Amino acid sequence: MTELAGAETEMRDALRRLRADGVQRLGERVRELVAGWAALQPRRPWDAVDRARLGELAASAHRLAGAGGTFGFPGLSKAAAPLELLLLGLRDTPSPRGDRLRQASAQVEAVAAAWAAGSAGAEEAGDAPGQASQAEHGEPIFLFAEPEEQALLSAVIANLGYGVRRASEREVLEGMLPESRLSAAVIDDAVPDPLAVCRRLAGRCPLILLAEDSSFENRLAAARAGVEALVAKPLEVNELADWLDHFAGARAETRYSIVIVDDDQLLAAAYAMALRQAGMQVTSVSDPAQAIEVIAAAAPDLILMDLQMPGIDGIELARVIRQTRRHLSLPILFLSAEQDTQRQILARRLGGDDFIPKPVDLDRLVTLVRLRAERARSLRAVMESDSLTGLLNHARFKERLVLELERARRHGHTLSLVIFDLDHFKSVNDNYGHLVGDRVIRGLARSLQKRLRRTDVIGRYGGEEFAALLIGTAPAEAHGIIEHLRERFAAASFDTESASFSVTFSAGIAGNAGGVEAEAMISAADAALYAAKRAGRNRVMVAPA
Repeated sequence: MTELAGAETEMRDALRRLRADGVQRLGERVRELVAGWAALQPRRPWDAVDRARLGELAASAHRLAGAGGTFGFPGLSKAAAPLELLLLGLRDTPSPRGDRLRQASAQVEAVAAAWAAGSAGAEEAGDAPGQASQAEHGEPIFLFAEPEEQALLSAVIANLGYGVRRASEREVLEGMLPESRLSAAVIDDAVPDPLAVCRRLAGRCPLILLAEDSSFENRLAAARAGVEALVAKPLEVNELADWLDHFAGARAETRYSIVIVDDDQLLAAAYAMALRQAGMQVTSVSDPAQAIEVIAAAAPDLILMDLQMPGIDGIELARVIRQTRRHLSLPILFLSAEQDTQRQILARRLGGDDFIPKPVDLDRLVTLVRLRAERARSLRAVMESDSLTGLLNHARFKERLVLELERARRHGHTLSLVIFDLDHFKSVNDNYGHLVGDRVIRGLARSLQKRLRRTDVIGRYGGEEFAALLIGTAPAEAHGIIEHLRERFAAASFDTESASFSVTFSAGIAGNAGGVEAEAMISAADAALYAAKRAGRNRVMVAPA
């Protein structure tokens, strides 16, 4: 707890320093703008150098319009936005009329006045331009059941890899639960008035109701009580596991990865700090020409991009990003003070997904980015996942293998590819039916998810075959990990109405020594797998280096 408090204090201090730096930079920009305009006033008609200087002043006004509100000076943003348009108009008019010059001068004075008025109270501003709670990880599953059921359900949930915190109906109804955000709650409908328990918890965490009655009427009543998932009794453990993974497991996934593309490094630092405070992983790039390389390395969930940048605008960069098929569904949010609806439509048509208007409210920025990233990750999971197991499908696993091999080559990391195959799986389907066979396939998938790290990549390779990519793990070390997993899986039993049986698997492992390519690595792991099959099955073998 002390470490967490220290981290939060450090984050607040960093945000305070960032705001102080931002306020200082705003003042410098205002003074440069006023001085630059004053130097241009006596010079008319304007030559090419003067017009270029007017363009620079317009760019300064654009930055002030975008940054003012973010750092607590909304009046400055309001005054700078029309000044940008006035200066751009003057740049394109070598001999402007006097009334237009007076209008521009008045607007420059308005910018200076807005800065003076806002800076008078800057010392009393809050700790940071935006506040967002840090991501929470590792919360237990809250369980509400009758005493005779609690032990069994606790064991089931614990076996799925989640901590359990038991609570009674009285604790819920009397508000005796902790105030911290909950991960998920499982409510057994055998408790008295289970829907009252649900209503008491609604909005605090996802609710899973275990119900004898799965009729439409009961489902509707549950939905009105705030229940997100209803699992019918007798309990199907795989279905409960899927819901727990969906609700609670998502919290422990890798943090959302965001790439910020903005030539204004001060604003980019403010956005990055707010997003990091919200538990996201952020990479910033100020040179648009480097964006493609950064995106490939970061594999982001979302791109946050300024619409107006020197040399290349956001629309053009979005079109370049969309030229890579892997990035077709990658969300791009534009940061812009653009008011032209036709240009906004053009930006969306050519690659953008949404606009966040400048000046940016950082609380709203965090909320929008999180919602968009969450939706993008969910949609990607649906498109890239095997429908039966939820693991990566064959095509996506091979794409990840290529990406991880490239990353390993850049950083000198070790990888191990493991290909698994269930032994004598056809006899399972023949003896017990395909529904039981599906349970076995899902059982192995869950064992892989539970026993391997979240940083490892797991996929269903096809039929009864699976594949896993163990990051930073040499083949010899991987052999020990998979051997332990093999023993645990072989000891598990699958129950049917007429019998109880166990299943084994064989596995082959290959490493990335010598800069091997993806297809060669797959062939080596496949060869090791078939060697394990020929040697009698139910064993793990490593391909020769």
